[in-house]
Amino acid sequence: MADPVKPSARPYHAPQRAAAAARTREAIVTAAKDVFERLGWPGATMRGIAGQAGVSVKTVEALYRTKAELLKHVVDYAIAGDLRPVPVSGRELAAAMQAAPDAPAFLGLHARQIFWVAEQAAPADPDIARLWAQMTGNRRSGARWAATTLLGKPGVPPHVGQDYAEEVFWLAIDPGTYRSLTLGGGLSPDGFETWIRNYYDKMLLH
Repeated sequence: MADPVKPSARPYHAPQRAAAAARTREAIVTAAKDVFERLGWPGATMRGIAGQAGVSVKTVEALYRTKAELLKHVVDYAIAGDLRPVPVSGRELAAAMQAAPDAPAFLGLHARQIFWVAEQAAPADPDIARLWAQMTGNRRSGARWAATTLLGKPGVPPHVGQDYAEEVFWLAIDPGTYRSLTLGGGLSPDGFETWIRNYYDKMLLH
């Protein structure tokens, strides 16, 4: 007599659990971004980030292991806007910037970065040092892309050329600019974003 056929095991799907895990990850990374921006690398702690995210330290460490690993995800989140594994060039923000109808609309979408925290951490952590070197290279290519895209939009004054626009963007995303205006000048991250918009308006639209 043949053995009874066992039903094939079906993959286990738990969409609610997966959604809850995604919310936890985003809560942690969002909290970490705020803590890193306010306190910098030395002041940010896994315990403080966990408390702001409303989770345990063990949960943070289980998902991101170290503060350096968490910072890498925060940098990706700050640039991309969420945690999906999609290259920045394929993101809605990049598409919106490409599709902006004119120069003012484009500049309004140009995002701030969290470069200065990685700069602080680089001397103390080899992984962050490698990340910082990569970010520095990406910064120049990012400034070049922003300048080229801007110059393809209507509304750019005749005196704004490629080299000039690149330097304006290069300075805007310099970690020293952010550090000077927030830690030194007392601006909040939102206040810095307002400053950047005003800076772009004066340097690139007039």
